[in-house]
Amino acid sequence: MKIRTRRRIVEWISLLVYICLPFLRIGGESALRFDVPTLKLHFFGTALWLQEFFFLFLAVLFFVALFLFLTVTFGRVWCGWLCPQTVLCDLTTFVEPRKRRSAAARVGTHLLLAVLSLLFGFVTVSYFKSPYESIPEILNGSLGSVPAVSMLVLALLTYINLGIIRRTFCSTICPYAKIQGVMTDGKSLIIQMDPARRDECIDCRMCVRSCPTGVDIREGMQVACIMCAECIDACRKVMGRKKKPGLIIYSFGKKGYTRIGELLRPAVLVFGLATLGFLAALVYQSVGRSSFDFSILPHRMAPRVTREGDVMNAYILSIKNKSNDDLKLVFSLPEAAAQGFTHSIAEPLAVPAGQVEKFPLFIRAKGKPGADLKLVIQLKDTREQAGAQRKTVYFNLP
Repeated sequence: MKIRTRRRIVEWISLLVYICLPFLRIGGESALRFDVPTLKLHFFGTALWLQEFFFLFLAVLFFVALFLFLTVTFGRVWCGWLCPQTVLCDLTTFVEPRKRRSAAARVGTHLLLAVLSLLFGFVTVSYFKSPYESIPEILNGSLGSVPAVSMLVLALLTYINLGIIRRTFCSTICPYAKIQGVMTDGKSLIIQMDPARRDECIDCRMCVRSCPTGVDIREGMQVACIMCAECIDACRKVMGRKKKPGLIIYSFGKKGYTRIGELLRPAVLVFGLATLGFLAALVYQSVGRSSFDFSILPHRMAPRVTREGDVMNAYILSIKNKSNDDLKLVFSLPEAAAQGFTHSIAEPLAVPAGQVEKFPLFIRAKGKPGADLKLVIQLKDTREQAGAQRKTVYFNLP
C-alpha cells in the first residue's frame, strides 16, 4: 500500500472525527463543546465548569508535552499526517490550478470551495454553540449575530486559505516549522535519500515534481518539508520499474539509528516523562472529581433563641450539580447530631442536571451552647457508596 493511501485514510478519519464530535451526543450534550453562554466545557459526558478549568490546564500541558515529545522523536510527522492545513489541502486538490480547465469549471470549483468553507465554518462554530440549536435558528433566520459573524469570518478565512494560500503557509509562515527546527536533533525522524545508494539516482526529478512544497529532498531535509512522503512513493514507482527499492526513505537521523538505546536521549526522556506525569495528574484529578459542589451562604436572619430556649442559626445551602444527570443528595450533621443539634432538611435534596439550587437551612441546638462552635456539614450522592463532601460552618450565639 502506498504511503499516500495510508495518509488519506488517516486524514479522512481525522476530518470525520472533527465534523462528528459536535453532533455526537453523550448524556444529552455534544461529545466535545465549550458552551459559551454557560462557560461550561462538555467533554465526553463530563461537564466542566469555569472554576474547574484546572482540568483543561492540565490537559493543555499534557498535549504540549506530548507534542514536543513527538517532535523530538518523529520530527514533522504531525505536519504530513494530521495537521489541519495538510489534511484540508490534501482533500481539496480539485482547487489546484490545472491546464485545459474551462472558465465554467473554474467558477464551479470556487463555488464548491465556498460551500465547503461555509460548512467548515458552521462545524467550527458548533464547538461553541450546539448545532441542534443552530440549525433550526439558521432555517428560521433567528441565529444570533455573534455566531453568524463568526461562521462567516471562519468561512472567509478557510476560503482564502484553501483557494489562495494553500501550501505556501507550510513553507513560509508556519510557526511549527520554526519550532521543529529548534526541537529536532541528529536522531529525529527525517526523510532523506539513502546515503549508501545516492549514486543510483537517475535524476528523473519525480521526487521534486511530487513534493507539494517544492522541496528537492536530494539536497537534504529542509524547513519546507512536511514529511508527507510523496517523494518516497514517487521514487518507489520509478525504481520499481528496475526491480529495485526506492532511494528515499524515512530514517532516524542521517545515519539511520534503529536501536532503542540510540533513540532514548535526554530530550526524549524529559518530554516523555513530562507527558506521562501530566497524564497521570489528569487521570488522578478526573477520578477524584465529584459530581457536585456546595457552599454555605449567610442568611439575613440573625441567630436567635426559640420559645423552647434553643438556639437557631439560619443559612442558605447552595448546591451546584456539575454532572449531566439529576442528583439526589442526603444532608447530615455527622458529628453534631450526637450533641443535640438538629436541622430543617428532612428529604434528599433534588438538584437538576447542570443547575445551581439554593435551599434554606436552619440548624437548632438543644439548649444554649457555652460558646460559638464549628459544625461539620455533609452531603452525599444517593447513587454513590462513598465520596461524601464535608464543609465546616460556624454556629453562632445570639
